Amino acid sequence: MTDSAEKPIRKAPRARMAATTRKRRTAGGDDRNRQPRGDRRRQQILDAAVELFAAKGYRGTGVAALAERVGMTATGMLYYFGSKERLLQEVVAERDRRDVLGLDSLTLSSLRELGRHNAETAILTRLYVVLGAESIDPDDPLHDFFVERYETARALTRSVLEHERHEGHLRPDIDVEQIAREVMAVLMGLEIQWLFDPAKVGLAEAMETYFDRLVAELTA
Repeated sequence: MTDSAEKPIRKAPRARMAATTRKRRTAGGDDRNRQPRGDRRRQQILDAAVELFAAKGYRGTGVAALAERVGMTATGMLYYFGSKERLLQEVVAERDRRDVLGLDSLTLSSLRELGRHNAETAILTRLYVVLGAESIDPDDPLHDFFVERYETARALTRSVLEHERHEGHLRPDIDVEQIAREVMAVLMGLEIQWLFDPAKVGLAEAMETYFDRLVAELTA
């Protein structure tokens, strides 16, 4: 993305900086005309998968364990999604449907709310931390998704910085590309520390402190 100050930000992102907007084909069960009971069962499977993938990861969650959680056979459960990998794609989409951070307009200061929001939606935050860690290899099912997601998040941060610089709220000499990388690094690093030791690392407080200091530095 070019270093331009011509694009003001008006819309809120998805939670955790912004979810990618790439469209995915839904699982096989979506192509059928399902009855309400089938819809409820499908949602039960998704809810269970969100919890188990967040706790054990995609690799560490077997189809049998997931089917047992919802009181079904593995074959019966996969009827709704076609495969475990397609279920994974639906879990990612479910996470984004649930986790929307509503802000009327974004500023650098308002990004301090991300920590509190992500702490309040802890299971969804953990889900993406775990799935992201499992997706570093290019052959992993969600590798491209997370590459795109992180670039979207950096692009959002760049746009916020560019808009505020254009409005004269930030110094004209700031390196928006580097700051965008740093913001993502701090957010992801604090999330990991908080997940490991929430008693000692307060995600909301740490993010608020970081952004307050960043704003002070960039306006000095």
